[in-house]
Amino acid sequence: MPNFSLYYVTGRSLLPPPPSSYTGPKEDYYLAHLEQALKGGVTVVQVREKDVDGAEFLEVARRTKEVCDKYDVPLFINDRVDVALALKCHCHVGQTDLPARLVRQLLGPDALIGVSVNTPEEMQVVMDEGVADYVGVGPCFGTQTKKNLNPILGPRGVRAVLETLGESEIKAVIIGGITPSTIPNVLAQTPAPLPSGGYRALDGLAVVSAIAASTEPETAARELREMFDRKPAYPSRLLDPGELSADHVVEQAVELLRILKDGEKTPLVHHITNFVVMNDTANLTLAFGASPIMSASPDEAPHLSQLISCLLLNLGTITEAQLNAQKIAGAAANKNRKPVVFDPVGVGATEYRKKSASDLLNTCHVSIIKGNAGEIGALSGLSEVKARGVDSVGKGFKDPATVVKTLAAREKLVVAMSGETDYISDGQVSFTIKNGTFWQEKITGSGCMASAAVALFAGLQHESGPFIAAIAGLLAINVAAEIAAARPEVNGPNTFRAALIDACYNLRPEDVRSRAKVQRV
Repeated sequence: MPNFSLYYVTGRSLLPPPPSSYTGPKEDYYLAHLEQALKGGVTVVQVREKDVDGAEFLEVARRTKEVCDKYDVPLFINDRVDVALALKCHCHVGQTDLPARLVRQLLGPDALIGVSVNTPEEMQVVMDEGVADYVGVGPCFGTQTKKNLNPILGPRGVRAVLETLGESEIKAVIIGGITPSTIPNVLAQTPAPLPSGGYRALDGLAVVSAIAASTEPETAARELREMFDRKPAYPSRLLDPGELSADHVVEQAVELLRILKDGEKTPLVHHITNFVVMNDTANLTLAFGASPIMSASPDEAPHLSQLISCLLLNLGTITEAQLNAQKIAGAAANKNRKPVVFDPVGVGATEYRKKSASDLLNTCHVSIIKGNAGEIGALSGLSEVKARGVDSVGKGFKDPATVVKTLAAREKLVVAMSGETDYISDGQVSFTIKNGTFWQEKITGSGCMASAAVALFAGLQHESGPFIAAIAGLLAINVAAEIAAARPEVNGPNTFRAALIDACYNLRPEDVRSRAKVQRV
């Protein structure tokens, strides 16, 4: 079975003009361009020629095969089984082409066959037939290179198709809008599998314009191959799940707070947040020992992503302009390998918010989702807990630990659900935090401030990973809230708000250690 890491689908119509350094015949530039891409790390090539007659297709494929054979790279022919048969090549077919089982009969047992799939149902048919060697899952994003009537899947839709594939030996590549700007999100949402299994990862990236339209195909291919080869693993943690006790978690949270308070690191957190809480979240970030930057400019987001330690996206007072800025900032943060925290404020209140959250999660991968019960329920697709504005209505889920763990496992990230009891999970391990005070429910933006605390701890980018950062952020602000509530000057919401900021500023590691009410569930 070939290495599917970088699967190049040729596109002659996309080729740029030959550079001045090229002195060969113009009609041969496609082959020279292809050879440079192969030198850069392309592992599989597919010839796709939708608008030429059979004779021209055969000639293009024949000459392409000569170049691929030189580099021992397998060549697939798109759709045209006759051309594949004539050249003894492999073949790729779509849902409206010849059935894979018939292609197998024509090409024999030694040829490799790929099939395009767009839905879990189509994937199941491929598995039931047992003919295909690999599938091309997509389109993931919109693309100008192919007219496609299939729904755009997004990375989360691709995951749903991959889940159907399960433990099958059939390989899977993703196609449709796969470029250097979208790859970080794709790879973060389809990470390398856990040692224990549990979900299916991608075997490669199928690209068209990212190579075909490049004036430097060798450099483009090398960048794409390197991006795939360094794909992220599942969210890291300091210890194996079996060894991760409440005491260990608390000590790691204490250590993260010590790093902040001693000034060993000063995370710079980029907030694209709602204007109701902007002042409070900025002051809370400063009080803990981090630095905030409050900018919703889409123009400066890519530059800021190189400087920041973490990005916090808050759905509160959402507008189209702000959502666009969040998408740009999120994609840039992914590209620069910076953690992203998402607070889906009021996501269950309207269809617009639900769609906005879904679009955002498809555009960028977040490390941590932090929300209340209503928000987590809406993202999970549950109606057990209703939302009223930004608040949850009701006492919570019958089994909140399972809800949080299931959402975390589905989205391949950390989920932190705040409430009277906080629940945090990475999809395998879950903990509760029972610190806090009723005063937090009495001030606007207490949940947003908790998200800011999570983001600044995530901004430390400690080896313990986003799971411990989420626990540390919620534990720290809840312990600070308890200390603030006990101060004699606190006699209402406004005095509590001021006291909370002071308590965050004065919070000591030993306060967290002595007061922590953390349990593994």
